[in-house]
Amino acid sequence: VYIYLGCTLSQSFNPDIHHSPVIKMGWLHKTPPQGTLVFQKRWVMLDAQYLRYFQNEKEVYSKRIIAILSVTKVLNVGGQKFEVVTRNRTFLFRAENNSKCSRASRVSLISKQGYLEMSGLRSKLYVVICADSVFLCRNAEEHSQGVGITSIEMNLGAVKGTDKRSFNLTTIYRTFSFVAESEQQREQWVEALQACVSHSLSSNAVAQKIWSEEANQRCADCGAPHPDWASVNLCVVLCKCCAGVHRGLGQSVSKVRSLKMDENAWTENQLFLLLGNDKVNLFWAANIPPSEMLCPSSDSEERQRFVTAKYCQGKYRCYHALFGQQEALNKALCNTIQTGDVLETLSLVFCGADVNCYTGDPELPSPVSVAQHYGQTLQVEFLTHNHNTGRSNETKAALPISHTGYLFKTASSTRAVTEHFSRRWCSLNQGNFSYYESEKSSSQSGQMKMSDVLCLVVNPQGKHGYGHSFELYHDSGRVYLFGEDSPDTVREWIKVIGKALVPPVAEDLVGWSFERVGRLRYTAGQSFHCPCLGWFSLGGSRLLLLLHGEDQVDNIDLRKLQELSMEQEAAAVVLVDRGRRLRLEGDRRPDYQGWLSGIQQGLGRGDGPLDQQQLTETEVPVIVDRCISYITQHVVMCLFMGGFSSPFPGLKSEGIYRRCGVNSKIAALLLSLRHDARQVRLSEGVCQVDNVANVLKRFLREVGEGVFNGHQASLPWLHTTSDERERVSQYKALLHSLPPVNRATLGAVINHLYCVQCFADENQMNMHNLAIVFGPTLFQTDGTDNSAGQVVEELIQNYQDIFNVSGSAVSAEELVCEVLRRGNIPPQQGDYWSCFLVNDNQEMERPLHYQERALAIYFSLGKDCHLVVKRNCYMEAMLIYIAAMVDVSRNSMIKFSDEKGQRGKRTFSRRLCVLDGTSLRLYKEVKVTEDGRRMCSTQPERECQVHALKVYYGIKKRLQPPSCWGMTVVCEQAERDKQQWYLCCESKNELIKWLATFMNLQVVSFCVTETYSTFLSSLFDFFFSFSFFIYPHPHSLYLARAETVSFYSIALALTHTHYTQQEQRRFHSTV
Repeated sequence: VYIYLGCTLSQSFNPDIHHSPVIKMGWLHKTPPQGTLVFQKRWVMLDAQYLRYFQNEKEVYSKRIIAILSVTKVLNVGGQKFEVVTRNRTFLFRAENNSKCSRASRVSLISKQGYLEMSGLRSKLYVVICADSVFLCRNAEEHSQGVGITSIEMNLGAVKGTDKRSFNLTTIYRTFSFVAESEQQREQWVEALQACVSHSLSSNAVAQKIWSEEANQRCADCGAPHPDWASVNLCVVLCKCCAGVHRGLGQSVSKVRSLKMDENAWTENQLFLLLGNDKVNLFWAANIPPSEMLCPSSDSEERQRFVTAKYCQGKYRCYHALFGQQEALNKALCNTIQTGDVLETLSLVFCGADVNCYTGDPELPSPVSVAQHYGQTLQVEFLTHNHNTGRSNETKAALPISHTGYLFKTASSTRAVTEHFSRRWCSLNQGNFSYYESEKSSSQSGQMKMSDVLCLVVNPQGKHGYGHSFELYHDSGRVYLFGEDSPDTVREWIKVIGKALVPPVAEDLVGWSFERVGRLRYTAGQSFHCPCLGWFSLGGSRLLLLLHGEDQVDNIDLRKLQELSMEQEAAAVVLVDRGRRLRLEGDRRPDYQGWLSGIQQGLGRGDGPLDQQQLTETEVPVIVDRCISYITQHVVMCLFMGGFSSPFPGLKSEGIYRRCGVNSKIAALLLSLRHDARQVRLSEGVCQVDNVANVLKRFLREVGEGVFNGHQASLPWLHTTSDERERVSQYKALLHSLPPVNRATLGAVINHLYCVQCFADENQMNMHNLAIVFGPTLFQTDGTDNSAGQVVEELIQNYQDIFNVSGSAVSAEELVCEVLRRGNIPPQQGDYWSCFLVNDNQEMERPLHYQERALAIYFSLGKDCHLVVKRNCYMEAMLIYIAAMVDVSRNSMIKFSDEKGQRGKRTFSRRLCVLDGTSLRLYKEVKVTEDGRRMCSTQPERECQVHALKVYYGIKKRLQPPSCWGMTVVCEQAERDKQQWYLCCESKNELIKWLATFMNLQVVSFCVTETYSTFLSSLFDFFFSFSFFIYPHPHSLYLARAETVSFYSIALALTHTHYTQQEQRRFHSTV
């Protein structure tokens, strides 16, 4: 009893114990609180935290609880009695008989105890190894009283001898260095401590379950009884000695797990119960000569030779009938995984079948996805364990890399530990990284295969206490930290380790100043069923990658990512870049967390200079782009589901950029934009225009180094020549000297200000007023010097010349192409896009001819007119009709009305309409001859030359047209002679024929120097080149009158349609 309580006192010092196991329980007699000698029978229970006693063994709640922390001592007073002394009371207990008392006294959880020296202390400590913990006490007397210094939980510890009499006990928090009295004592302590570690980590639950299969009760290699290790990908159960050899083969060959210490790594264990060592050895050991068989007493060299021959060389395996036929093996694998025959799958995989092969089914592209579809969970488990089988053969460097030297390292752990660096002689040779006590040591202190290294990390200078350091993340989950004060030494080690780590085709990944390089599993697109192995290199905002099957390194600018999302449970991160979707997964959580942190840091910082901001594809900071787009969108009209939103006064807002917003809302909005601008959606009704405008100004004033790249770089802008032409030339030269991001930002801001001043009559912000506001903002001055405002005013005034904007000759074809490019809509056969001029409350629209000058039309728009890029629903039928045309002309009876009317009323009358290569003519008097021909008067009632015609789809509803198949023809033969004719057809087919004829004649009028056959050929080539896939949702992109002045600005505004988040996701995923 005394020993029990003594051990419990020490264990109670550990604050991490929450559910302590029961050490002992049974019946005892005790005295009542009054202290009389009348004993009462009680059921007593003792655990690591409390001594409790109950009325009987069935009671749930105790009558008294005694905290072990309050017990000062325990005394044996004879007569089968002992006392438990607390600070304010003594409890007297009596056992039922002497046998029970003596039996209790002999029970002990202590495996070893004694005095040891510990570095840093003058006197020895009394060390007790008890159950799963080690207790440190000042002396034996204190331990007997239940008092100690501290306790060490051994499930977090590692023991290693360092000298003849010394050894280290290393935890993730600290390393304890002990010295024993002799070498023999040191061996005993190390053995006892290692047994304590194993005991703390072990659990027999998994082992007992796997041993329930009789074949698993013997080692698959040497036949030793009760094997407590297993290779999860080779499906064999192993003894401790054979498992050590398997570990030396590397994770790419054999993934070794303990049945007792890796309990969390096991799931249902059904795979080992289904197969068993005997069945698996029908494949692995089908042809072993008796002279080469292992036995439990075989030495390490024999085991090494046998295991290498059996699993690496496949010397004894039963070769599959399809061996050497890659395509047939892959096909057989895809068929077998639909069944429960895992042994056949094992035979196929280890005879060459590719577990990552393409199945031929786009919905189930990988063998894993097929097995999941057919509910074969054991097949999925086996394929998952072997997803990188044979990887080492593919990724070894072409030439052997060798390097040696001294480095300082810490003990490996699940994270980089910065204490207790030890100097070690390190060697990299033949793909193995080893380290020794010294250059003269013959035995290794540790070794790792480069094929088992997941990642190489270069730490910032000064981190971990050394000027330069790096980390190696191992496939086992361990992290190895190395450091050295010499930058050249570390740089050389990083160079050779990087080359040994990546395959030869990926050497570009380590040929620059990277921060992290290694391998990750990834999936591309929407399918997560077929993860592939890729190589990645990260540094700053650049992510270099070499994907499976490719021979060229790709580059992702993290600042320009369209989307970044995390899947915490799956330990995956999803990147969307230029329409490409990548889902990255880490093999081990510490490695994944490092990649995630590096990627997040590379996204851009809102509090940094311009080149460290989140950027758009045009290298404009997302914050600037969001604000400008929001203000611009208040003039953009967006069509959703066939309807329009209402225009809002954005650029037309009176006093924009001079009015003050709400300071608290401005500060909050700027803070959220700086944190992650891509996640901020500026929505109307929530964000006021004045607040957004002030956010833009405040950001430009406060951004690091400013738009002009620092104070010194901005001075030449403020001190230019007095000659205006020379100043413009100087501005051009200074503009080109700016960094790309600064140049793009300045261009976007000046472009926006040019648009604002176009509405000066309404917003009262002309060039001069804008310059007064933005001069000090862009140059980050106090506003006392007028030169900053003068520079900004001249930049606005000479915007097209300085920024080389030549948009007046932009055609409708170029505008449509640019809008679709910016909308990320790839060209595909099927639909036809056109640029439409829409007016009169969207009742009429005209498709622009592809050679029409879009900007000239754009600047002439009225307040009720818009430019639209959308699908032309009549185009396919029109092209079919044109292909069958013999004569480029058309005439038929049609209902007509014009602008004139009687008493404000307009009526539609029948007219003969004749259209040919010269003009459109309307005849009022028409007679039909006996042979059915139409005879008309010699003089037409209306006539207009073809080149002066503009045809709109639709007629104003207020005119009450007799049918819905109408068109409006605008005839403008002279500057002040503009007429509108309204023509109504009787059917949709007739309307299409008229529109096709108009379109065909307009092509001819634009290309008068070519023959008709050439016209027709070019017409088809052009319109079929505009065959695009469109998301099946009737979105059209509308633009109001001049809000920008350059063609690229128009295209940008057109693509800034205000989608909801859900619609954006659906649109991008479909495209």
